[in-house]
Amino acid sequence: MAIEDCAKQRTLIEGLAADYRSLDETTTATEKELAALQAERAAPEAIAAVQERLAAERERLGEITVEGQAAVDEFHAVCGGEQLPPPPWPPR
Repeated sequence: MAIEDCAKQRTLIEGLAADYRSLDETTTATEKELAALQAERAAPEAIAAVQERLAAERERLGEITVEGQAAVDEFHAVCGGEQLPPPPWPPR
C-alpha cells in the first residue's frame, strides 16, 4: 500500500470510528427511551417499535465493528509502524 493508500485507509478508519461513536450515542438514547416506555407501561406497539429500532441500531454497530476492525488490521499489516488512536469499538 502506498503512502496515499495508507492515508486513505486512515481516513476510512476515522470515518468508521465517528460513525460508531455517533450510533453508539443514538443506541444509548434508544435504550433509555425503551426503558422509559417500559416503566410507564406504554402500548405494546410503541415498545415493539422501539425494540425493533434498537435491534437495528445494535446490528449496525456490530457491522461497523467488523468493518472497522478489518480496516485497522489491514492498516497495521500494510502500513507498518504507523499508529492509530484506539478504536471506539470493543476488541475482538
